[in-house]
Amino acid sequence: MKKRSWVSLLFALILIVSLAGCSKGEKATSAEGGAAEGAKEKPVEISIGTMTFGETPSNDLESIKQLNEELNVKLDIEFYPINSYKEKVNALLASKSLPDVILIEDINDPAFSTATEQGAFWDLTTYIDDYENLKAYPDNAYENTKFQGKIFGIPRVRPLDGHESLMIRQDWLDNLGLKAPTTMDELYNVLEAFTKNDPDKNGKDDTYGMVQASVSTYMMSMFGAGNQWKEQADGSLVPYWMTEEAKTAMEFWNKAFEDGLITPDLPVMKSSQVKEMIIQGKAGVAIANVNEAFMFGQELKKVKPEAELKAYELPSAPDGNKYYEQAYGSYGVFLVNKLTVDEKKLKKILEVYDATADEEGYNLVTYGIKDVHYTIAEDGSIVQTEEGKKQAYGTATTAQWISGYFNKYQRAEAPDMPADVKEYNYKLIDAISESSVPNPAAGLPVTDAWMERGGDWTKKFVDMFTNVVIGKASMADWDNFINGLKADSSFQQHLKDTTESYKAKASN
Repeated sequence: MKKRSWVSLLFALILIVSLAGCSKGEKATSAEGGAAEGAKEKPVEISIGTMTFGETPSNDLESIKQLNEELNVKLDIEFYPINSYKEKVNALLASKSLPDVILIEDINDPAFSTATEQGAFWDLTTYIDDYENLKAYPDNAYENTKFQGKIFGIPRVRPLDGHESLMIRQDWLDNLGLKAPTTMDELYNVLEAFTKNDPDKNGKDDTYGMVQASVSTYMMSMFGAGNQWKEQADGSLVPYWMTEEAKTAMEFWNKAFEDGLITPDLPVMKSSQVKEMIIQGKAGVAIANVNEAFMFGQELKKVKPEAELKAYELPSAPDGNKYYEQAYGSYGVFLVNKLTVDEKKLKKILEVYDATADEEGYNLVTYGIKDVHYTIAEDGSIVQTEEGKKQAYGTATTAQWISGYFNKYQRAEAPDMPADVKEYNYKLIDAISESSVPNPAAGLPVTDAWMERGGDWTKKFVDMFTNVVIGKASMADWDNFINGLKADSSFQQHLKDTTESYKAKASN
């Protein structure tokens, strides 16, 4: 065998090095100082701000490390407590210190809609189609979250239904010989019995019928007031709280509150405290996600093993129909900060969100490493391992920073949920979907009047709604409030512009 010449060997060596430099995630360099060719490209640092409903997850989770390695990024995720989230995010916006990606609950929030209009965030309209998983999201997830007809945010996709159900202490119903309520009158009777008839049989007057975190749209919409807006006979739109059904709802809740059937600190109650009250056995009814009956119930059983929580449909409204607010197909959107992110980094951010927008990527972030932190049972359900539980995977918190993947039954499922409970929840979701009402104004442009005064109108409405429910204001006060808006030219222009946009969209 002939020996190769040193020239041939040198040529082969150069070829090998060149090929190595073209491998995935690497690039050849010729920086001063003789930087070695084939060095791995520096990871792209991406800061993300999102909310947490509990303890703050660590950025050192194995799932985050795996994504960092696979996508050549360095994720820095900041979790802000849900109870002060809006204030925190608004403060970051005001100080121009937002992270690269920020989760906001509503792009029509005046502060963020103004910033968006002024060019603070990336318009993603022409980019989404380049990312297979993001492109596969339901159309309404994008349509309902557009701003002025354009996609400015990655929707944090959620199912359309399952966020409204009655979570009830089934053992309390059984103790008192009651059935789950199917009408508003029956609901009132259950709340009264849970408050006054010692449902837990401990001989003490220490329970409330219902726990509620401040006033909510559900309290009106379940009476048929509409989902945010309601179409009138002439085709115009009015806010749900300006309807006669809204007044009927407030009268119902005011009576329940003044009769002591609802926790007295309703005006200041936080969402996290609702769970605490249920688990502590202080209240027997709450409006909650379908799957929370199982999840809260698991914690409740640790305190009281014979206790049982079960999800039911909402009661029928006085007109005999059931009403649910069909969701937007998302809960909030992730905006990309145009002040800190150039186009190259934008594409890397979209790559991260695309990688976590299918079931595999979602499971990685939510449940951890397969066969280490979770396994998949024969029925396809996720089973968290002890190591996974130890690392706090499987909670709602670990997935708060991703947009996720679309699953109609997401709010019916939970780790370690038995097959019979899951089957019951699936049927409940199907029943709810038959009565859910979409928001007719979803995805419409924000009016100029709302941009200018929307925050003030919303605060006044919430304050008046709250005060009527707790008895600090009368229905006459409410009528005066509504009449004031009817005489407000700016508010009437807001209604006119919204109706015109609605009719224009319907005609397309």
